[in-house]
Amino acid sequence: MTTIGETIHQIRLTKGLTQKEVYSGIISRSFASRFESGANDIGASKLFAILDNLAISADELRFIHQNYQPSSYDQAFWTIRHAYETQNFPALAAWIRNHQHSPHAYEQLIASYASILLLSYDHRSIGVTTATQPAFDHLRQAKTWTLQELKLVPVLIPIITTVDGLAALAPLTTHMEVNCARYQTAWGDPFHVSNDLLDFYGSLFQGELNFHDFQSAKKLQTKFAAIDSHQLNWDGRLSQQFWLGIWALYFGDWQTGNQLLDEVVALEAHHHPRIDNTLFAIRNVRTKQAQTYRQSSSHHVN
Repeated sequence: MTTIGETIHQIRLTKGLTQKEVYSGIISRSFASRFESGANDIGASKLFAILDNLAISADELRFIHQNYQPSSYDQAFWTIRHAYETQNFPALAAWIRNHQHSPHAYEQLIASYASILLLSYDHRSIGVTTATQPAFDHLRQAKTWTLQELKLVPVLIPIITTVDGLAALAPLTTHMEVNCARYQTAWGDPFHVSNDLLDFYGSLFQGELNFHDFQSAKKLQTKFAAIDSHQLNWDGRLSQQFWLGIWALYFGDWQTGNQLLDEVVALEAHHHPRIDNTLFAIRNVRTKQAQTYRQSSSHHVN
């Protein structure tokens, strides 16, 4: 197997850099030669300094080192997310069956996460079961969440609401916001955690609507709007407009809400097949429920 040093050697040559340009002030030239040949290993702090000189991140180094392939975790996560977003539920169920008893802990975790996704699609309440337990325990027991875990946190919402009640959502939200803030810097949002926070708010909004906590759901407009769109990628910006549109159907101007949703859906509709079918399903369901809510609450439709 190729060593890290051998991979860095290839990167350095590809960039046309000399050993002096990459290693000066970090390790000696003789050590650098042995490192690049795979004979010597190197400490993390020196490796990071070398990566700065190469102008690549640790994640990019890992990607290149794995022959330009994502990690096994990322492959599994992207597979189940794609199945969910395209509503390929048979493929999602098959992946769960094939990996829920895997010897790899990360596959068990993602299988549990996928199980919650599958259940939450058409169930308001989700209990702690054999299938949902691994993801629930893993996320609840972690004092801080990593970047990978931040993407999984929204699945806690339907379970926590079912098990602990609506009051438990406030501390969960605070915990999510604090964890996301750790990854945001004065120079921007390098890991795009604003997108993860927006996904969390979207799941929180749906959870509160499902359990008819309309007072809390109404307050979420401030959180949706407070996320700086400059910190979001394109998907995040569309998602922000989508949730503001759904919010307006319930609590704001009906026409404005539909206009926002029409714009988002029009962009999605240009793709064949559609990129994210869940947006269309959510809009259809929430439009009907928003009409019922407005009528029952004696709101005037604009």
